[in-house]
Amino acid sequence: MLVAGILLLLFALLLFAVPVSFAMLIAGMVGLYAVGGIYPLIGVLKAGPYEHVASYTLSTLPMFILMAELMGASNITRDLFRATNSWVGHLRGGLAYAAVSGGVLLAAVCGSSSAAAATLSSAIHPEMRRYGYSSSFSTGALAAVGTLAIMIPPSIALVLYGILTETSVGKLLIAGLIPGLLTAVAFVITIQFVIRMRPDHVAESMPRMPMEERVRASLPALPMFVLLTAMIVLIYTGIVTPTEVGALGALCAMLIALAMGRMGRENLSRALVRATRSSAMILGIIAFSAVFAVFLTLSGAPQKTLLLVEAAGLGPFPVLLLVLAVLLVLGVFLDQIAILIITMPLIFPLLTGLGYDPIWLGVIVVKTAEIGLITPPVGLNLFIVSGTAKVPVGTVARGVAPFVLAELVVLAILVALPELSLWLPQLSNISGG
Repeated sequence: MLVAGILLLLFALLLFAVPVSFAMLIAGMVGLYAVGGIYPLIGVLKAGPYEHVASYTLSTLPMFILMAELMGASNITRDLFRATNSWVGHLRGGLAYAAVSGGVLLAAVCGSSSAAAATLSSAIHPEMRRYGYSSSFSTGALAAVGTLAIMIPPSIALVLYGILTETSVGKLLIAGLIPGLLTAVAFVITIQFVIRMRPDHVAESMPRMPMEERVRASLPALPMFVLLTAMIVLIYTGIVTPTEVGALGALCAMLIALAMGRMGRENLSRALVRATRSSAMILGIIAFSAVFAVFLTLSGAPQKTLLLVEAAGLGPFPVLLLVLAVLLVLGVFLDQIAILIITMPLIFPLLTGLGYDPIWLGVIVVKTAEIGLITPPVGLNLFIVSGTAKVPVGTVARGVAPFVLAELVVLAILVALPELSLWLPQLSNISGG
């Protein structure tokens, strides 16, 4: 009863626009005081938040964020789209296909779906509008493609899941590769289906580029493509840790931008400020979530939930479906970071206690949170694309509906075939986070 009351308090605070970090801090403090009184509360406040963020593995997050901001500030991310567009832009719906292929490369750059959606809509939507693509189809496709960044490494969400659950970050990053590429294929199939059913969504194709122009357009993206490939290979082979890869990626991104003459003092300052703000926000959420997590542990909520499930006679699979349904509902109202922070202290012990693999579980949970980003009425990516492309949110929501169905199909495939998520981690030489 107490846990239910504290959860209601938490969601009430979120409903009144209290930042996630402070909402979890307040709810956790109230819960701790109710469970043990003032002294346990003071003890947790003194040590819990610091110990939660004083982690070497956690430094992976700001490094990946810095790498993404450096690439964005130097417009290297736009080069990735121009390169892919030069090869497929002449096809019917080619700009949409270019958005998917560019989105895959962009996902390997930034690790944040919000940043990816904003970059894609600002770079591609004007061209799609110019060539007669309908606003609903173009913005819906861009909102969906932006979610690829939450799965394809380096995924900030998978890193965060690994830190929260003490699961190997390296294996999680590699595990997200095949599901991410499978999602991209599903988006391509969805685009083909929409174009066949509603040909009026695409008015005309771009002219075919000569081979010389294709090569010329691809050259600026080549150094970054080599870097991204090297990062994945380094993580997969276990030569370096994900934390070291993040630092190496940020350094190489800055060196590439400097070598291309795109990293002046103003761009560097803007990238550092934006990376610091994003990192501080995420680290603040993680730090204050420690208070809430300790409350859940002291209340015995995970153990009681597992006992209730066993008493109800539900098998592992119905419980998993129930959890995924709850995550889908939460995804309509919260962003993926908030979902992971709030739910993992309760869901992870429950599902691993029922025998589910923590690596596979991470992919499934993050995938479900990804779907929430484009689920109407308040999916975060819908508003980001709406604001960037300057179209109504309702227009984006109509266009994204087929892609939400495609995401649900991919989620069902990943649930039915755990090998798709576990094959690469089992083959890799990664031993830890």
